[in-house]
Amino acid sequence: MKMTFEKLAEIVLKEITPKLKNNIGVAIFAKERAKFEGWFKVELCESLSKHFPTSTIIPEKDRIDITFDDWAIELKTVNTNYRYKNVENKHRPITKNIQGVIKDIEKLGSTDYINKAVLFVVFPVTHNHKSWQTHLEKISESLKYVKHREFEFKNKVPGVIYFGSIQ
Repeated sequence: MKMTFEKLAEIVLKEITPKLKNNIGVAIFAKERAKFEGWFKVELCESLSKHFPTSTIIPEKDRIDITFDDWAIELKTVNTNYRYKNVENKHRPITKNIQGVIKDIEKLGSTDYINKAVLFVVFPVTHNHKSWQTHLEKISESLKYVKHREFEFKNKVPGVIYFGSIQ
C-alpha cells in the first residue's frame, strides 16, 4: 500500500501527540527546556510498528533518524527561549535550532528516498506565537506541506508538533 503524506501525517500526529501530553518525564524536560530527541525516536518507532506491522522500520539508517518502506524521516526537538509561566528561564539559541531543522531538510532532500519528511516538536510555544511564526516561515520555505497539532505537556507547558513533507 502506498502511504501518502496526508495519511502518514494523520497517523503520526494522532499517535505522538498523546504521548507528548501524558508522559510526566517529557513534561519535566519541557519545563527545563531540555531536549528529548532520543525518546521521540523510540516513540515514533513504536507507533509506526503498530500501524505498519509488515514494514521494516530502521532507526539511524544512512544517518537518517527513521526509515521505513520508501520513507525517510528526520526528527528534532526545538526548545525556544520564549518566556512562559512555570518554565525555567534559560537562554536557548532558537536560531541554531531552526538552522538544525533546515539542515536536516536539506540533508533529506539530497537522498534517494521517494518520500521524505521532518517531524519536530517545538516548546514552550503556541502555534500562533508571533516570533515563532517568523521562524516557521523559514522552515516552511523548504517544505511542500506542513501539518501541526498544538498540545500541552502534562504540566501545562505549551508545545506544537509539526510534520512536514520535503519537496
